[in-house]
Amino acid sequence: MYVVIAVSRYRTYVVFHDSGYDVFDPRTCQSIGHVGAQFDLAARRSTRLQLTSGSGHVTSALCGARCGWGGAVVVNNELIYVSQPRLLRVIVIDVKQSHRPVEVSRQ
Repeated sequence: MYVVIAVSRYRTYVVFHDSGYDVFDPRTCQSIGHVGAQFDLAARRSTRLQLTSGSGHVTSALCGARCGWGGAVVVNNELIYVSQPRLLRVIVIDVKQSHRPVEVSRQ
Protein backbone atom coordinates (compact mmCIF):
# COMPACT_ATOMS: atom_id res chain seq x y z
CA MET A 1 0.00 0.00 0.00
CA TYR A 2 1.26 3.45 -0.87
CA VAL A 3 0.23 6.60 0.97
CA VAL A 4 1.17 10.04 -0.37
CA ILE A 5 1.03 13.14 1.82
CA ALA A 6 1.64 16.70 0.57
CA VAL A 7 3.03 19.26 3.00
CA SER A 8 2.44 22.61 1.35
CA ARG A 9 4.34 24.86 3.72
CA TYR A 10 7.63 23.01 3.15
CA ARG A 11 6.84 22.05 -0.43
CA THR A 12 7.37 18.34 0.04
CA TYR A 13 5.61 15.10 -0.76
CA VAL A 14 6.06 12.11 1.51
CA VAL A 15 5.48 8.69 -0.05
CA PHE A 16 5.02 5.76 2.33
CA HIS A 17 5.75 2.34 0.81
CA ASP A 18 6.72 -1.24 1.70
CA SER A 19 10.38 -0.41 2.30
CA GLY A 20 9.91 2.77 4.39
CA TYR A 21 9.18 6.26 3.13
CA ASP A 22 10.69 8.86 0.82
CA VAL A 23 10.46 12.64 0.81
CA PHE A 24 10.35 14.43 -2.56
CA ASP A 25 10.62 17.99 -3.78
CA PRO A 26 7.55 18.42 -6.05
CA ARG A 27 9.24 21.10 -8.15
CA THR A 28 12.14 18.88 -9.23
CA CYS A 29 10.69 15.42 -8.45
CA GLN A 30 13.98 14.57 -6.76
CA SER A 31 14.25 12.61 -3.54
CA ILE A 32 15.39 14.78 -0.65
CA GLY A 33 15.19 12.08 2.01
CA HIS A 34 14.70 8.36 2.58
CA VAL A 35 13.96 6.41 5.74
CA GLY A 36 14.16 2.65 5.27
CA ALA A 37 12.21 -0.13 6.96
CA GLN A 38 15.25 -1.05 9.06
CA PHE A 39 15.76 2.54 10.30
CA ASP A 40 16.79 2.20 13.96
CA LEU A 41 14.33 4.19 16.04
CA ALA A 42 16.24 3.51 19.26
CA ALA A 43 19.36 5.24 17.88
CA ARG A 44 17.32 8.45 17.58
CA ARG A 45 16.55 8.48 21.32
CA SER A 46 19.48 10.82 21.91
CA THR A 47 17.64 13.52 19.95
CA ARG A 48 13.87 13.96 20.25
CA LEU A 49 12.55 10.44 19.67
CA GLN A 50 10.31 9.12 22.39
CA LEU A 51 9.36 5.45 22.41
CA THR A 52 6.17 5.06 24.44
CA SER A 53 4.19 1.91 25.05
CA GLY A 54 1.56 0.68 27.46
CA SER A 55 3.45 -2.62 27.76
CA GLY A 56 6.88 -0.96 27.87
CA HIS A 57 8.13 -2.75 24.72
CA VAL A 58 8.44 -1.10 21.31
CA THR A 59 10.15 -2.58 18.25
CA SER A 60 13.21 -0.47 17.52
CA ALA A 61 13.02 -0.77 13.71
CA LEU A 62 10.73 1.51 11.71
CA CYS A 63 8.90 -1.48 10.22
CA GLY A 64 11.09 -4.56 10.21
CA ALA A 65 11.14 -6.49 6.95
CA ARG A 66 8.15 -4.80 5.31
CA CYS A 67 6.20 -1.67 6.18
CA GLY A 68 2.44 -1.66 6.43
CA TRP A 69 1.00 1.83 6.52
CA GLY A 70 -2.50 3.01 7.37
CA GLY A 71 -3.84 6.53 7.29
CA ALA A 72 -1.76 9.67 7.68
CA VAL A 73 -2.52 13.27 8.60
CA VAL A 74 -0.47 16.47 8.55
CA VAL A 75 -0.67 18.67 11.64
CA ASN A 76 0.27 22.37 11.38
CA ASN A 77 2.30 21.65 8.22
CA GLU A 78 5.11 20.42 10.49
CA LEU A 79 4.28 16.92 11.70
CA ILE A 80 2.88 13.84 10.00
CA TYR A 81 1.06 11.29 12.12
CA VAL A 82 1.00 7.97 10.25
CA SER A 83 -0.40 4.70 11.54
CA GLN A 84 1.13 1.25 11.33
CA PRO A 85 -1.92 -0.97 11.95
CA ARG A 86 -0.03 -4.28 12.04
CA LEU A 87 2.31 -2.95 14.73
CA LEU A 88 -0.52 -1.15 16.58
CA ARG A 89 1.31 2.15 16.68
CA VAL A 90 1.53 5.68 15.34
CA ILE A 91 4.75 7.23 14.05
CA VAL A 92 5.18 11.02 14.23
CA ILE A 93 7.48 12.45 11.55
CA ASP A 94 9.03 15.91 11.64
CA VAL A 95 8.76 17.45 8.16
CA LYS A 96 9.99 20.86 9.28
CA GLN A 97 13.59 19.86 9.99
CA SER A 98 14.82 16.32 9.54
CA HIS A 99 12.07 14.24 7.86
CA ARG A 100 12.81 11.65 10.55
CA PRO A 101 10.55 10.03 13.15
CA VAL A 102 10.37 12.00 16.37
CA GLU A 103 7.87 9.91 18.33
CA VAL A 104 6.42 6.41 18.33
CA SER A 105 3.26 5.68 20.33
CA ARG A 106 1.98 2.18 20.85
CA GLN A 107 -1.04 0.95 22.75
